[in-house]
Amino acid sequence: MNILKTFIVIAISMTFIAGLPACEKKNSAEAVGEKIDDGAEKAGDALDEKIDY
Repeated sequence: MNILKTFIVIAISMTFIAGLPACEKKNSAEAVGEKIDDGAEKAGDALDEKIDY
């Protein structure tokens, strides 16, 4: 069950990250890249909380 929750968190995170550039007005590629990095970092933090080591 824990693995299922992990995959759900990953799927939601990837959907969010993929949607970031679509919501942006025309900005530089660097600004979009930073937002993607922030989203990926938040997704990683959420996964770390869900996974027991």
